[in-house]
Amino acid sequence: MMARLSRLLDAALQAATILMIVALACIVLLGVAFRYSGNSLIWYDEVAAVLLAWITFTGAALAGLRNAHLGFNGLLFGLPMTGRMVCFWLGEAIFLTTFAVTAWAGWAILDIFGNETMTTLRFVPRSFVQGILPVSAALLILGRLLTLPERRVEVRAGHDPEAAEIEYEIARAESELARANAGNS
Repeated sequence: MMARLSRLLDAALQAATILMIVALACIVLLGVAFRYSGNSLIWYDEVAAVLLAWITFTGAALAGLRNAHLGFNGLLFGLPMTGRMVCFWLGEAIFLTTFAVTAWAGWAILDIFGNETMTTLRFVPRSFVQGILPVSAALLILGRLLTLPERRVEVRAGHDPEAAEIEYEIARAESELARANAGNS
């Protein structure tokens, strides 16, 4: 059940991030075209900046869900089982606490904006623009909790996902090199 929810969240975050990247590219191209024609869009810079922030935060949530953020796997997997599990649970507690505080603070800040709107698009509330902070923090927490059982099993078994990825990439590169050398012979 958790793996299925994790895959659904992954697909949703990936789709949302890609959609925003495409929207940002279109807005930038539109802004360039209008600027070139001598009729600059007043809202283009502000909307592009907001989209970039949203892309960054949804991308961070996606990376968190995929366990692709920077970590200390070499240190973690170099420890004996007891130390590895203590560090794993300590890291999880720090991660969840940090993002719970971030979500709470992000939510609390939204009240401060009151009726403020974007500078160039007066119909877009500033709280909507800044809402990505508590939303992404909540998504990071959700992703972490959904993948917790799988990551715990990997840590307990001593399977370093980074080492497996490195081994795969080395084997792939060696295979490509061998094919290139065979083609040159």
